[in-house]
Amino acid sequence: MFVTKCLGQQFFKMAKLQTFKSAKICIPTVRHYGSVYEPDYLDMLKPDIPEYEKVNIQIKGYDFAILESFQKFVHTIAENMDLEVSDGWALPPQTINVKRFVANSENVETQYTLNVYERNIQVVEVPSTKLSLLIEVIEDSLPAGVKASIHRHTDEQEVLRYIPDNELKTLKEQLEEMGGSRKKK
Repeated sequence: MFVTKCLGQQFFKMAKLQTFKSAKICIPTVRHYGSVYEPDYLDMLKPDIPEYEKVNIQIKGYDFAILESFQKFVHTIAENMDLEVSDGWALPPQTINVKRFVANSENVETQYTLNVYERNIQVVEVPSTKLSLLIEVIEDSLPAGVKASIHRHTDEQEVLRYIPDNELKTLKEQLEEMGGSRKKK
């Protein structure tokens, strides 16, 4: 359409001048064929795949070495699926005391102390189509004794990441009791 319009304008100018020798013909070099040119509205017809903003992959287990190895595996799988891994962190272990009693009594036969380790991997802007595949791969490769859960990132999890400094808190409380900090002039 553009080519024919440009040529039509050029021939009209030449007819006005009535001298073909003085007129310069400008033929555009770009050609658009019907099979190559696709209108812009076709891009709008493609379905939008919804994305999750931040997704946390939480893994827990009793064996530290297996858990660290599995965290590395999940991180590698996510990167191989072209997912952006924004962060990964460890939480301090939870200690659980387990007691085994003698049958039909309240006497303790044995006592165990178990540590539950936790690792988190945060993936951002995850398409919903890839998330289902990632969940399936994690479920299929889950080692024995390891639990995995996948959920959206919340502010509560952000607070749990940081270990409070009790010594700093006590110093701040003592400073408040003494009258607070001095204001600089």
